Amino acid sequence: MELETLLLTVIIIVNQIYCIVLSVNILSNKVFTKRFVFFAGTILGVCGTVLFFYVEYYSLVFIAGILALALRTKNKHWLVCIVTPLLTFLLLVVITYLMDTFLIGLLRLDDRTWDYGILTSSILTSILYGVVLLILTYAVSTGVSRLIRNTSYRAVINKNVYLFSSILIITVIIIYSFIYVESLYQFPNEIIFFNGILFITLLTMIVVTTAILAKIHQRRVEIEKQEIEQEQLAKYTVALEKLSDEMSDFRHDYINILASLHGYIVASEKELLEEYFKSTIKPLLKNNN
Repeated sequence: MELETLLLTVIIIVNQIYCIVLSVNILSNKVFTKRFVFFAGTILGVCGTVLFFYVEYYSLVFIAGILALALRTKNKHWLVCIVTPLLTFLLLVVITYLMDTFLIGLLRLDDRTWDYGILTSSILTSILYGVVLLILTYAVSTGVSRLIRNTSYRAVINKNVYLFSSILIITVIIIYSFIYVESLYQFPNEIIFFNGILFITLLTMIVVTTAILAKIHQRRVEIEKQEIEQEQLAKYTVALEKLSDEMSDFRHDYINILASLHGYIVASEKELLEEYFKSTIKPLLKNNN
């Protein structure tokens, strides 16, 4: 293998592995320190590069496993440990294909000729490509992380966690199967373009499905809230009616007592007044005490 080809391969692999580690950290709400991200990216970059020359894209399985174990040490749920690297792979593939279309397809960076000794045009293009990839990975991962932690989206994902996990796993398998087929034909532009459209479509379908489910969940929550409010209002109305009836009964009894007292006083029936007081008024005083 020529030196330039070797350098290109190492730059691309290490850069993508750094992007994977960075994205996993962001999607997991930055559970790792910056130092860990740096050293993990370096170590996995070296190991991943060596493995790539032997097993090619299957080296991603090793990287995903290491990152899953690292997340597990941070007490993350095992499903989160599996899904987070897979989501990172999906985002990275889509970003990469978009960049291939724009930077190489439209700007034709691969046709630019620079030569500064060992820094040939291909190497400089790869370095520029890697810098842009890091920036886009950080931006997209941050946006997706905020979206996932949105109240509506988080509720939908938590409620359908196994469904979304299955969809994500199947999507990643499909994507890397197409990439493998693409590699068998030496990455022709036609297949790259087709795969790019396919991958973006798959990601869009997942996002749209999640958005629809989030809207449905939000509407369901609003309906449940209205039902609870109506139920509380009905209970409050019943309580008011009961209180009104009790007040009416009390007013009626109060008037009867006053009328009886007035009659005994007018008739100067002292004994009957005392008897009425003992039998009617005094028990009320005891009950209140």
